[in-house]
Amino acid sequence: MATGSSDGVDEVGALKGMPDSNELMSSREGTGCGGVIDGASPVVAPVPPVPHSCADHEEEEEEEDAWDAMQERQYARLLADGTHTSEQVQQMRREKRFKEEAAVCGVMIKTRAWEMDQTCTARDVFLCNAAALEGLGRWPEAIRLLQRALKMCPTETAITLALAKLHFKAGQKSEALTLCTAVYDDKGATSEDVADAYHLAGWVKIHGDDHTSAYTVWSDGAAATPDDPVLQTQQAKRQCWDSDDRAAVEPGLVGDGAHGDGRYNVESDLDAFEVAPCMLHRTPALALFDDASQRHRLVFRTRQPVLTREECDRVCGIVDKFHLRERGGMWSTVRKATVKTTDVAVEDIPELRPWLRQLLKSRLCPMIAAAYPRLADGSSVVDLVTGESRLRVHDAFIVRYDAENDGSLSLPEHSDTSAVSFTVALNSSDGTFDGGGTWFEALGERGCVVDADVGQAVAFAGPLRHAGYPITRGTRIILVLFMYVQGFPYGHFLDAYRAEHGCCRAETDNGKDGGDLKRPSGDDPGGYVVYKETVQLMEMLDKQVAKSVLE
Repeated sequence: MATGSSDGVDEVGALKGMPDSNELMSSREGTGCGGVIDGASPVVAPVPPVPHSCADHEEEEEEEDAWDAMQERQYARLLADGTHTSEQVQQMRREKRFKEEAAVCGVMIKTRAWEMDQTCTARDVFLCNAAALEGLGRWPEAIRLLQRALKMCPTETAITLALAKLHFKAGQKSEALTLCTAVYDDKGATSEDVADAYHLAGWVKIHGDDHTSAYTVWSDGAAATPDDPVLQTQQAKRQCWDSDDRAAVEPGLVGDGAHGDGRYNVESDLDAFEVAPCMLHRTPALALFDDASQRHRLVFRTRQPVLTREECDRVCGIVDKFHLRERGGMWSTVRKATVKTTDVAVEDIPELRPWLRQLLKSRLCPMIAAAYPRLADGSSVVDLVTGESRLRVHDAFIVRYDAENDGSLSLPEHSDTSAVSFTVALNSSDGTFDGGGTWFEALGERGCVVDADVGQAVAFAGPLRHAGYPITRGTRIILVLFMYVQGFPYGHFLDAYRAEHGCCRAETDNGKDGGDLKRPSGDDPGGYVVYKETVQLMEMLDKQVAKSVLE
């Protein structure tokens, strides 16, 4: 997921590296908290009539229709005058509806309407009210409302799950996890609610940077809900990368790249890049490793290619054939970003799975063991008892930047949801493309771009803020890997660093000193990137579970 990605809640209602859930559905840029455009006059309209029961009345319907028609004329005038965009007007419509729902639900709860009208239930009224309050940004009220509802309806797992989602969005992860556990332990819960509870509980662990526990939860969820596609996909990923599959590697994929024996001398075989002195108190990724052995070096590049040019050509050929065979020659994406992105998950291409397993075992995992010899907890990425690597694949995908065909030039600034990440160049810049490389914020006052030639690998700490630097011509193809260390949760190390240094993330200037709107990374202000799994999470969090009382 890119997922990779790095993707967690670190402020109330905000997901790392992406807008909040409402912004994913539509932009709120330029709007005030009540749906009024900054600097513009508010749309003034009377509050719509509130029905006194669930039954529809002809007179009330006529009044509501007239009120709605007046509102629509006002919206049309705002658009015609050019003072508001269509997205801003849509947001105003949504907020108007949320206010109507909150008002109606409030009356229904006060009068206990479900006791007089069997067409509505207490569960649905409370859920609708909470959703409306959330839509208006009134998170604490929504949480208190569902806590009250849960006391009234303790067996309604839909309310328990909705409350878990609200706690999660508000950054209250321990509360969310407790409620998720209650849902999937409830024998009366629906299969859909159980699946969503496992899904969300795993994300609580991911956002705490505890991948091992997350995959344990998702594996349990896949066993409990065998028909849920999201949990089955996560289980399939673990089976793909963790199984001792001895399938033969495709001919031509095993080349004579450097370090096939798994041996690295850090000083002679790797280029090491240190965190700049001005960034030492603004780079939480430093907290993942032992200071004495790491010496502020968080980015490493192999001096010799670990893949031969022929091997890279063969990989790219297999990827092209896969797209022709399975997707009509069209590339898609496992990510959602403010820029065009094209990529494919490696596990989706059967021919490449054995190749990547062997590449990891023979070259890439040993590189990490040499470059990052000791973790913050004093352990190593190598199990000292078995001698096996503790590194596991969180996400693996092949990315294509294409300046001519689809305009996928770069990737916005972000951090990965990984302990360490890799990029491996699969084609040469020699006559193939211009620009590119990975920009790292911590390597200088305005960051630094680290590039790599065909077959070279670049490894870096996943929490480092970085970006895909723009290409200006041609096509660049890279392998990207997000790795975690089995049994090494690291979120508390990052939190302790941030608390000690008073920072949430490293920041650079926004290019304003030179009048350039671009950031030093080549990114536009406000850029973000999230991965498919995070989009699935947002869809689950925003799933409508009760019909609106206005319908």
